[in-house]
Amino acid sequence: MTFDALLPYLAGPGSAVICLLIIIAGAYKIAVNHLVPMGRIAVDRHMAELERANQRHENAVAAHMSHIVKMGDRYDRLATQHANEHGAILEAIERVSDRLEAAK
Repeated sequence: MTFDALLPYLAGPGSAVICLLIIIAGAYKIAVNHLVPMGRIAVDRHMAELERANQRHENAVAAHMSHIVKMGDRYDRLATQHANEHGAILEAIERVSDRLEAAK
C-alpha cells in the first residue's frame, strides 16, 4: 500500500481517532485537576456539617439526660417527703386511737 492510498484513511478516520484521544485526554485532565478537588471540597464541607450536627445532637442528649437526672432527684425528694408525711399521719392516727382507747 502506498502513502497516496493510505492518505485518505489517515485524513478521515485516523484523524478522528487522534482528535478523540486528544479530547479524552483533555477531559481527563479537567476532571482530575478541577472536578475531583471540587468534589473533595464538597465532601469535606458535608462531613464538617455532619460533625456539627452530631455535636448539636450530643449536646441536646446531654441536656435531656441532665433534665431527666434532675427529675429523678426531685422525685426522690418528693417520695421521701411523702413517706415522712405518711409516717407522721400514721403516728397522729395512732395517738388519736390511743387517746380514744384511753377515754373508753
